[in-house]
Amino acid sequence: MKRKYDTQGPESLREAEVTRPLNRPRARKGGLSMLPTVSLDVLFEIFGFLKPLDLLSLARTSKPFRGLLMSKSNAFIWRASRALVPNLPDCPADLCEPQYARLAFDPHCHNCGDVGHNVIWQFRVRYCGPCLKGWTNMVAASSKPVITLLCPNNAELLPTYTFRDPRLRRTEMIQTSQYHALGLQLKGLSRAEQALVIEEAKKAVCAVREHSEACQAWVSVTNMARSDELHKIREERKQVIQEWLEAEGWKPEIDYHTWWKISRHPTINNPRRLTARIWSRVRPILTEYMSELRTIRMEETVYNPRRRILVQAWNDFLSQPASFPNTDVDVLPHVADAALFKPFDDIIKTPTEVVIERDSFLPAFVALPSLARNWRRQVDQQLAAIIMAGYPKDYVPAGDIRQLATSVFVCNACEQLLFWTDAVAHTCTFELNPKRSCRGGPGNIPLETKVAGITHYSLGSTPWSPKFRSSTALATRVIRSCGQWQDPLTVTIAQMDSMGAPFCCLICHPDGKAVMHWRKGLEHNHIHHNQDDTHWNSQYRNWRLPTKYRCLLCRRSVADGRLLRGMNCHIEEQHGISIFYVQEGVHYVKEIDSFLDPVTLLVESAFTPPTNWLSPYIGLSY
Repeated sequence: MKRKYDTQGPESLREAEVTRPLNRPRARKGGLSMLPTVSLDVLFEIFGFLKPLDLLSLARTSKPFRGLLMSKSNAFIWRASRALVPNLPDCPADLCEPQYARLAFDPHCHNCGDVGHNVIWQFRVRYCGPCLKGWTNMVAASSKPVITLLCPNNAELLPTYTFRDPRLRRTEMIQTSQYHALGLQLKGLSRAEQALVIEEAKKAVCAVREHSEACQAWVSVTNMARSDELHKIREERKQVIQEWLEAEGWKPEIDYHTWWKISRHPTINNPRRLTARIWSRVRPILTEYMSELRTIRMEETVYNPRRRILVQAWNDFLSQPASFPNTDVDVLPHVADAALFKPFDDIIKTPTEVVIERDSFLPAFVALPSLARNWRRQVDQQLAAIIMAGYPKDYVPAGDIRQLATSVFVCNACEQLLFWTDAVAHTCTFELNPKRSCRGGPGNIPLETKVAGITHYSLGSTPWSPKFRSSTALATRVIRSCGQWQDPLTVTIAQMDSMGAPFCCLICHPDGKAVMHWRKGLEHNHIHHNQDDTHWNSQYRNWRLPTKYRCLLCRRSVADGRLLRGMNCHIEEQHGISIFYVQEGVHYVKEIDSFLDPVTLLVESAFTPPTNWLSPYIGLSY
């Protein structure tokens, strides 16, 4: 049967037809069991073409091969195999040929058996990373590995090393190991004979040191040659893939993202030669990767400038008079939400050759009333789910849940206490975290997350998202301080406002001179007497959020608050009113104006509520 490889790709990867048998015969198990019985001359001829690592693997396959290759009389087989490795030093005198082959070529740790590439030639050991840290140390001055075990016959090497075990001292180890063994040899000899023995020991140490240095030089040369070879293969692969990508029309992506960045992809920066089989597997991955880069390029170069034009058009729209006919929405969405509305998104995603200006978004603004109502309906559903989580499961709110006095939220970011409308317009609902902005680049980040990060970066914010928790329990405690006059499950904000009687905190002001509105009392209890967040209370007393204001001459939208200085400049620049004529309550109001400041009574006999009206678990009384 003739089988053709996929011929779509670079010219260098196209191969001719390959003829393969229809059914491959299954390999028989134990096919090499009779190989040791073959004539030794034939075996030795075969072994002469094997590398030392191949001989090690063969010796571990069966007992006959092990007995044949591990015999001292057959050491010439290992020497012939070692001769095939260029520039490899000869086998040292303290090792046999199989031991030397294992030390130089077997990539397994001598301690744990895992893969390890750290060879300490002086001590004839190979370690993996964890074992190297556990059994050796590094001398800062010479950056040489230091072994923790004692190494006999290497007395002169010890003074250059330190040991991890603090209970042992260098002099004791020298005396109890090397010199002890050497002393046994010197016992009973004359001075001349002892000098000869010591000289032979020094020569042995020098031989070990010279051989280790030669092995280290051989490793360096081998690694450098291998590194150069892999670098050459990698560069050839990159060149072939780059030519194919440019031929397929991905040149704009290469120019925008740079080839240096694209070539870091694992399928491109791979030191394996491209074959037809590998190319058939790599090509779909590259196509998907380049499609992702194209999407990112379009977002950053085409759609982001259009979103910035939308931001300018949106600010112009908000600076118009605050009347908004044909809708009941009291807070408009943020521009980050408006950019996701289909009429606006369709204009942003128009073809590249279409020129987009501010007036291009006018048809989308016509449909904004219905879009804003749908957006507000979704926002109210999310806020209602948060409030309902604070009630019993079988509770059914009486009337509009948005108007209940217990529909109170606490922001998880700034810990502000908010009512319904203030929660919709709160600043923290759209704030962008720069550390989480995902902008392009290869990686494991999904494409949708990258595109969302690019969009949020261009708009300077994220779409509206609820970052609140319910404070229904706190509001219920404050309302119950009124005694039996109001039911916390049914009383509305308007009913609580219509009472007109002041609240006072008997814990902070036992004399009853400081009175406050019930809304301010709710905030006071949250800041000073809420035991659920003691850590925040201590911080909140020392640091208060800056007061922000919103313009009454503009349409109100999410997070349109400004500081007082910025508000004066806004009114003067956008509405032409001199800063000397700007008045609070006429041109601007506080952004969060639900909580009034406390009032101190000036009369001598201040109002002191009866003690039986004070609930023991709250700090407020009516």
